[in-house]
Amino acid sequence: MSFLRLFILLYALSASSAFVVKRDGTAWNFWTQKAFGANLGNWLILERWLDPGFFGKFAPNAQDEWTFCQQAANATELLQQHWQDWITEDDFRMLASVNANHVRIPVGYWAFIPVIDGEPYIGTGQKAQIERILGYCAQYNINAIIDLHALPGSQNGQDHSGRIGPTDFFQRRNVIRSLQTVEAVVAWMNGLPPRLKSTISAIEVINEPHTRNVAVFNILKDYYQQAYKIIDASAYKVPMIFSDSFRWLSDFQDLFPYNANALIDTHYYWMEESKRDVSIILKEVCDKKQVVASFYLPVLVGEWSIATQINMDEHTTRQFLDTQLSVWKQSSGGLMWSLKNAINSKQWSFEQLVKEGYINSKTFSDHTNAIC
Repeated sequence: MSFLRLFILLYALSASSAFVVKRDGTAWNFWTQKAFGANLGNWLILERWLDPGFFGKFAPNAQDEWTFCQQAANATELLQQHWQDWITEDDFRMLASVNANHVRIPVGYWAFIPVIDGEPYIGTGQKAQIERILGYCAQYNINAIIDLHALPGSQNGQDHSGRIGPTDFFQRRNVIRSLQTVEAVVAWMNGLPPRLKSTISAIEVINEPHTRNVAVFNILKDYYQQAYKIIDASAYKVPMIFSDSFRWLSDFQDLFPYNANALIDTHYYWMEESKRDVSIILKEVCDKKQVVASFYLPVLVGEWSIATQINMDEHTTRQFLDTQLSVWKQSSGGLMWSLKNAINSKQWSFEQLVKEGYINSKTFSDHTNAIC
């Protein structure tokens, strides 16, 4: 072996060792442990489709949080009561009863930095609510991902980004404000009491950004690298999660070193497969096994559901559920969208799947109905 090759090998080993120490010192090690749980959807960011009655009662013409805050009388009081009622300690008792170990907490930038230019969002009270939930996490041995689900300007123009409409995140001033949001999250995290802070397993720096061309994709990659520096400098160490932006994972192959304290988030849904049969969908799920297992960084399936346009009986529902879980475990696990809804749909409700017996204390460990 040449001296140069030996030097490179020793350097790689030393770098890898340093990162392993950092990962081992975090609340959750996505390189060795598997996440299982749900997203707290429609909590700190409203989504009308998950609870249309709330909008219908207080802001019938609103379609997202932006317009809800503009149109609802006493929006501050309504949101504060909604935050208190939508997620409770009972939810964490339920999660713990089925051995779930994670929640992903979607939150908007307005919870951490000031709004500007007439942005109507209510920016007070969310951090206290997250801390309430982190208290439940500590009590029931559950970890939390802080997910920046909505960023300045909107990263995708959809309701779950806070505002339906333009995708202006990629403007320079909005990228800067987004990085300020990451800094604010890190500062808030480091100021938490150890009991709460120790439940945070990662910070996700964006949800489902739309990268329609090379120029905006390059802006996104630069944002990831800058956000990584901020999180990596935190006194309390957590990995950064970054979104695949619905692109091939290989598009991110060289973004970070192989030993970076980071992982990629991908979302898989099959609700538009109306012309396909169950066997084809199940095969497509199984085909994801190689995808999630072969990327050079851990892959978290941060969102999935059992929603399709096909009427599934109990047997095929169990197959679809268990097959997904068995595949997501090939890397870092998966978190269902969502914890609950007000539309009586088990396809989008972890809670209802538990109530109906589809998810139990052995589902994630055994997934006995999986076909691959």
